[in-house]
Amino acid sequence: MKNLVLVISLSLLTASCLKKIDGVDNLTTNIYDKEYTGPCWFYISDTYAYFNNVGAPRVMIKAVLPEENVPSLQPYMIQITCKVNDQQEVVFNSFINTAGDYTFFYDAAPDPSNEYCLTAGIFLQKEQITINSFTLCTQP
Repeated sequence: MKNLVLVISLSLLTASCLKKIDGVDNLTTNIYDKEYTGPCWFYISDTYAYFNNVGAPRVMIKAVLPEENVPSLQPYMIQITCKVNDQQEVVFNSFINTAGDYTFFYDAAPDPSNEYCLTAGIFLQKEQITINSFTLCTQP
């Protein structure tokens, strides 16, 4: 009898776990939704020119993913792909800070146009894809 109750309980538990939540395919408001339709989820907070430790000119672009644009169950780290103009794309591990925001940086080579367009997207490591990319342009 105990075994029968256990088998029935496990069957019900397994069946309930497999039940699809209504509307899950239509989610578009979370930055982790592949069909995200919201506004740009980050902003550029600073851009400045500097010389690195070997004296080469560089441009640093600092961007922020604000807490209000992150799902309510905030992860401690978000992976973000970043690219400036035609420079190399990098994956940045952005950790949550004390304000609940995520900050990420791109260290760019100087561009003759003096305009730096940062393209950033949410990187899904499990699928090895970037989703919800946006581009914002700035000048130092």
